[in-house]
Amino acid sequence: MLNRFRLASAEKRLWSRSVLATFGSKPLPRGKEVHFYFAKDSANGRPKSGAQLAAVELDRSDGMSFIWEKDGRTILFQRVQRPYDIDIQTASAVIETSLFEDGRKAGIQPALLSQLADIFSWDLDFENGFSSGDTVKILYEKRTRKVKDAKSYLRILAAELMNAGQKHTAIYFEKQRGTGGYYDLDGRSLARSFLRFPLEFASITSQFAESRFHPILKARVPHTGIDFAAPRGTPVRAVSDGVIAQAGWNGPYGKTIDLQHDSRFMSRYAHLHNFAEGITHGVEVKKGQIIGYVGSTGRSTGPHLHFELYKDQQYINPLSIDFPAEDTLEPALLRIFDSQKLIYLVELSAAPQT
Repeated sequence: MLNRFRLASAEKRLWSRSVLATFGSKPLPRGKEVHFYFAKDSANGRPKSGAQLAAVELDRSDGMSFIWEKDGRTILFQRVQRPYDIDIQTASAVIETSLFEDGRKAGIQPALLSQLADIFSWDLDFENGFSSGDTVKILYEKRTRKVKDAKSYLRILAAELMNAGQKHTAIYFEKQRGTGGYYDLDGRSLARSFLRFPLEFASITSQFAESRFHPILKARVPHTGIDFAAPRGTPVRAVSDGVIAQAGWNGPYGKTIDLQHDSRFMSRYAHLHNFAEGITHGVEVKKGQIIGYVGSTGRSTGPHLHFELYKDQQYINPLSIDFPAEDTLEPALLRIFDSQKLIYLVELSAAPQT
């Protein structure tokens, strides 16, 4: 790339050495933009003779640039985080059929609806618990960076669900910068130590049952977990922190991950298409981390996730157990939370009802 400019041989060698010091012998990543900045003649604003290169900037990712800048006979290197452009928006919908169907019709993006399901999953039945006339309002932020093909990141700041005449409210609050969660109006966490579901919201096709007709075996057998309908390749999440006890083939379960959470709880994810990178025996994972992808391996009639939860080495129904809330905000933080809550609720009340 340097050969495209009228650089002196010594200049080209200097810049090449500086870039190689960062990347070694690896080629620069394909498809990334590189910006070249040249010294200008103060009199006419044109490049000085000899095309003196002053800086080079590489768009390494949506969130980071690599910059080499010349200072005398030295070239300095730095990584620079790109700032976000943040836009605060609202969305709302009236439910007639289902939250996900009517929410999408109202223009609410699927990512926000999935976040909504995670936030309220321990309090509401998102598959069957809504009726005609229920409403939803969302206040959210949209983060984008001024980079070609950069993705937008959406995060709910406040949400209000009116369900069967009862109002459910969630407020996003960061106890530490960059680390936050959702709380009710009194500052009680809506989160649990376990996620309700191992997938972003998906339809349950088969419940936990003592006896169920098996479509392959053609006989009634116990169904010791829950089946979720999802396309092949859908990401599967760890429902809580834990250590991988098994990641491999397990007979009729096919490709399976067993995740040991503590001395009492273990979860199983079966019929996977594949495992996420780095997932192997003994690896520690965090709640919500992607550990595998939906498939149809083993004794399976089509792509889906079979999920099991064990307590004291015994099967339990994942939908029948509840876990205590993670925490409640202490008084000093509660005062800050109350101020932020009022701001969000005012913004939320201004959301036009679709």
